[in-house]
Amino acid sequence: MFGPSSMMWRVNRELVVLLAGPAAAVLQVAHPQVARGVAAHSRFREDGMGRLRRTLDAVYRVAFGGPGEAEAVRTSVGRAHRAVRGEGYSAFDPGAQRWVLATLVMGSATAYRRFVGPLEVSELDTLVADYARFGTVFGTESAPVNWDEFSAYWDAMLGGEELGSDPLCGEVARVIIKPCAPCAMRLASPLVGALVAELVPETLQRKLQLAGSFWRRPVWKTLDVALPVLLPLAPSAWRFAPHYRRACA
Repeated sequence: MFGPSSMMWRVNRELVVLLAGPAAAVLQVAHPQVARGVAAHSRFREDGMGRLRRTLDAVYRVAFGGPGEAEAVRTSVGRAHRAVRGEGYSAFDPGAQRWVLATLVMGSATAYRRFVGPLEVSELDTLVADYARFGTVFGTESAPVNWDEFSAYWDAMLGGEELGSDPLCGEVARVIIKPCAPCAMRLASPLVGALVAELVPETLQRKLQLAGSFWRRPVWKTLDVALPVLLPLAPSAWRFAPHYRRACA
């Protein structure tokens, strides 16, 4: 669907954009329909690592794979999502789908600009348009197509009443930050909490009843100083996503 000159490749090849992943996950479940679907149809409490791995694989296969891989993801995701429906939620709800896609756009753009380099408005426009195409594989048929439209939508969602309106949103968000298992993810919860605390707006953190993070400032100060210096020196195996390196090969 995309190629070497696309913004989708340029931004998402950078492994550093994954630092925005925990915040994107928390923002996603701040939407009541997403939280209900995740709570009722996934093992997010016990299998957070597996869920993360499957999600990343699907995202990278669409971003860097050929048409066959994108179609395979479309089929498998559509099959899985058919069961994700119940009272007050559906995986095919246009509003929920649009919000999930928006969290990916904001997460990747924020992390790239913070650690890799600036993006011109025209480049952000292209990135948003790429994500609109990307979203169609996952069923999102209506999404912003330029940065101004995206920013207006984002601000409206954060300023509205829907996000965090169900107590389940906060419950699921807190488990994402500190899952029951595996032990490695539970031990990493202070770092995850620090990443979330920096990128999720404080008003929404309060609605979700998220605990503050002592590690927020030291973690982000270290990242802000170290990563812009280290990234240009890092070998491709450490800097770029495996799916990107495979696609280049």
